[in-house]
Amino acid sequence: MRPSRLLRSTLFASAMLGALALPAFADPAGPPVLTVSGEGSASAAPDIAVVSLGVVSESDTAQAALAANAKDMNAVVDTITGTGIDKKDVATSGLFVEPVYSDPAKDPAGQSKITGYRVSNQLTVRIRDIGKSGPLLDKVISAGANRVNGISFEIGKSEGLRDAAIKAAIAEARRRAEIMAEAAGVKLGPIQSISANEGGGPPVFRAMAMKDAMPASPVMGGTQEISANATIVYAIAPR
Repeated sequence: MRPSRLLRSTLFASAMLGALALPAFADPAGPPVLTVSGEGSASAAPDIAVVSLGVVSESDTAQAALAANAKDMNAVVDTITGTGIDKKDVATSGLFVEPVYSDPAKDPAGQSKITGYRVSNQLTVRIRDIGKSGPLLDKVISAGANRVNGISFEIGKSEGLRDAAIKAAIAEARRRAEIMAEAAGVKLGPIQSISANEGGGPPVFRAMAMKDAMPASPVMGGTQEISANATIVYAIAPR
């Protein structure tokens, strides 16, 4: 082989080896990253009470039970609105008419019979001043309500509470990232991605002082907490 042809062949082989070796130095996965998560929460005293109450009436006929129930329920609604509760905050949540049966164990033939009818009418009342909850319950029971099915609490403007919980979760994730980076001997680079979501929790109740001589039923709203989670992905590099 002539020297010129040998030189060209050597250069071509070297170029091919170099081209094959290039991918070994590339990092298709991108820069190394550090993924951290954080949790945060914010709490506040609720300012709205949601009460579920009702009137249950029984009579020999369905018509008589409905009439008796309507009379008592109208008195209950008038009492509620008479305390300043807006009508938009009072809603019927259930109306049921059902037969009442006798005890088959007390029948010689072991059979049960319809002895009357029961009407249940349920209301959901949103009270935007928790301080009025106890006195209101006493008044509606005196007016004819004979069932209080439960009470829950809400925060009227909870957007600020959610925002505070998310900020706290992100701050906690950043704090953890700084600790981990320092311990690992790396430095944090640009944020590659960040996500946060609300993870609302159940109300956390705290004791509230009540006056000894308070005649109304005590209603304590406690403290309601909203939690959030955040995840941040940082690019990292050697210090």
